[in-house]
Amino acid sequence: MSKNRIIAAGIAALAGLTLLSGCTSSGPGNGSTSSPSATQTGLVASTPMPAETPSLTDRNLSFQDTGLGHSIKVVSFLNDLPLSDEDAAAFAGSIQGGSVVALHVSATAGIVLPTYIYDKDFQIQCAGMVVPTPPNKYFDADLDAAGYTPWVNPDRAENSDGWMTFTVAGIKNPTNCFLIYTRDATTGTDGKPIDAFQKNVELN
Repeated sequence: MSKNRIIAAGIAALAGLTLLSGCTSSGPGNGSTSSPSATQTGLVASTPMPAETPSLTDRNLSFQDTGLGHSIKVVSFLNDLPLSDEDAAAFAGSIQGGSVVALHVSATAGIVLPTYIYDKDFQIQCAGMVVPTPPNKYFDADLDAAGYTPWVNPDRAENSDGWMTFTVAGIKNPTNCFLIYTRDATTGTDGKPIDAFQKNVELN
């Protein structure tokens, strides 16, 4: 065999090996070519962010309304009370996609005057709200369903331990919430004035 024929045969063999290598996959399969990955094609689906869940915050903060002798303890705060389908539908117009929050209060009314600790003296202010919101009694059944006892205004020298509800319109799972307790000025049994009292308590 001539030298030129040997060189030609070597070149042909090398070309055959290169062609065979190009037809096989680099993976552990049986020789089929692999498809481009989702990452390579830019088709990776974005991972959805988990929805926020209601948050129960323990506070256990106490204060005294010394003018009337009330002793008040803010126990905990729930920033989104679960509602029944019926209540969610009935109050959708006032909730406006927001939340019904709940405040756990334990309090004993003073003996200075024959008066109650009124739920109307408690208001909630959260981030994004224009004005504080007062409590309501619309969602007592939802409190019961969640295992929470609704609040009852305690009379003189009596104790109450329960939950108040507040509507936070348009804000789901509100944050930076504060309790604003405001008791108006009044007059004692001796005719002397009793100054108004206000206390703010951070809730979450």
